[in-house]
Amino acid sequence: MPSVVHQVDKTSPVPVYHQISDDLISRIIAGEWLPGDRLPSELEFTEAYQVSRVTLRQALAELERQGIISRQCAKGTFLVRNPSPFVESLNFPTLEYHHSKNVSTILEWRIEQELPAYIHQISKITGDAPYVYVQRLFSSDEKTIGWNQAWFPAILVPNMMEVGLTEGSITATLTKTYGYKIHRIENNIEAVHLKASEATLLGVSYDTPALRIISTHFLPDKRPIEFSCTIWSGPMTRFHFVVEDS
Repeated sequence: MPSVVHQVDKTSPVPVYHQISDDLISRIIAGEWLPGDRLPSELEFTEAYQVSRVTLRQALAELERQGIISRQCAKGTFLVRNPSPFVESLNFPTLEYHHSKNVSTILEWRIEQELPAYIHQISKITGDAPYVYVQRLFSSDEKTIGWNQAWFPAILVPNMMEVGLTEGSITATLTKTYGYKIHRIENNIEAVHLKASEATLLGVSYDTPALRIISTHFLPDKRPIEFSCTIWSGPMTRFHFVVEDS
């Protein structure tokens, strides 16, 4: 018997294979194995978790699906990458431009005649006008971590689609290209169930937990300059925030 037994709760509604894959991810993040390392054999894992080989293989298949491990015939299972989550400050979006460690890829630009109903409901903004719409994916270490949509009153950002994003950043574009100063940002944060299309964009299964942040940016004269909605993949993102007494 192995010296260390990793307990799973076989009475839990959470599938045993899922408990094992979660535990293995925690052990990898903790540095028990490094990228390129060969992991213990299936026999060693089944003994450590006291489960059948079928259950263990389900857990390993989940890690392989996420690109964390690679199983090679007659060679073993190897760690490909550490799935340590990307950490984003929860003062995002901020009033000040900052360089984020994530990489954004523009999927689409277009003109829309109105804001989505859920943006209207949260922002309480009435009246429609043409809006410049941009859709982006955020990634870290070549893994997709978030999907962002943003709308700007077209009259306030002339030629934005042709100009593009300054330094790949919306904030930098508004402040450096158009000379705007963001005075206030309202953020609404909620846990959400992913739609099939959203899960496909993020490259995750439909039951993956996610966090949605809907933001409205205002100028000093109280005009809204940007409406945005970002969905962050739960397993790939961790948020950090600080509360200080002003």
